[in-house]
Amino acid sequence: MTPSVSRLRPWHAPALARNFILGTGPREHVAPVAGPTPPAFMALAATVPGLVPDVLGYAAWTNDALIGFALAEFVPDRRRANVSVLTIALSSDDALPDSVELEVCAALLERLTADAAARGYVSVFARLPRDSRFRKVFGQLGFVGAVSEDVYTRRPTPVANPGPVSGLRPVEQADAWDISQLYRTITPAALQLAESPGGERPSVPRRRLSILGGGRAPQEYVVDGERGLDGWLRVHPGSRGRHTAALMVHPRRAALTRPLLGFAIWSLMDAGRLPVRVVVHAHEDALRRAVEDEGFAKTEERELLVKHMTVRIAAEVPAQALDRATS
Repeated sequence: MTPSVSRLRPWHAPALARNFILGTGPREHVAPVAGPTPPAFMALAATVPGLVPDVLGYAAWTNDALIGFALAEFVPDRRRANVSVLTIALSSDDALPDSVELEVCAALLERLTADAAARGYVSVFARLPRDSRFRKVFGQLGFVGAVSEDVYTRRPTPVANPGPVSGLRPVEQADAWDISQLYRTITPAALQLAESPGGERPSVPRRRLSILGGGRAPQEYVVDGERGLDGWLRVHPGSRGRHTAALMVHPRRAALTRPLLGFAIWSLMDAGRLPVRVVVHAHEDALRRAVEDEGFAKTEERELLVKHMTVRIAAEVPAQALDRATS
């Protein structure tokens, strides 16, 4: 029987609790969640209108049985949606998913991407383990690989004050353009198109409610150089049960990578003894060496997938203009 998909509503909470919180049957987190909050509790929060801003929940059913759910982030100031949770109840622990499980995954993705298109979003993202059993379903629905990512985690051990980093200062509003230029300099074109289809700078993550472990607001820094910005750093204390850090360093000053990472670790440890998590993309060799030298261990291997949507044009546009734009 083909599964049906609906939006998660408050009256679905008992089914969520019965099948995914109290139930002990096998299930697969197709889009893994980082942090201590179980996906079912995140879905439960999403059933309450207004409790989790910008997040929509979806439920997959066969007859009256809840067999899967998904959460998607639709942040108003971005043009990209993100599949943050996708969990499916399994009929067994077989090595390969059966046809019903594949259909549930496809049905949830189809409904989610249809909503994204209706809202005017230009792309939908999902992160999967590199060896995901459901990768084929995403490919059949138009998702393509944008980049491979490795997640590195450092245990919450003390770290010495790394000392001053020359040119380091808190970010200012006027830095937005220079940060965008730094991003374009170090990021492969294919990944730029996937992450920022309109050419805009990737948005700062919005603060989430404590029920989802959002922690405190992130802090950003830049490193001034002789010819513009040499580096950018974002540290997010206490995000979902661990600290996170992200950084960009211009190739002309690659030696800055480890001192900047050291400053990030020191400032996060000062905020609380939690693991520190850094995502390293396939092209970031200097960052990979730095995290390994600082004692980080690889904890995940995953792939960032993207589905680009058809852009709806509201007003009439001359054919000649469209030809120029698409040629």
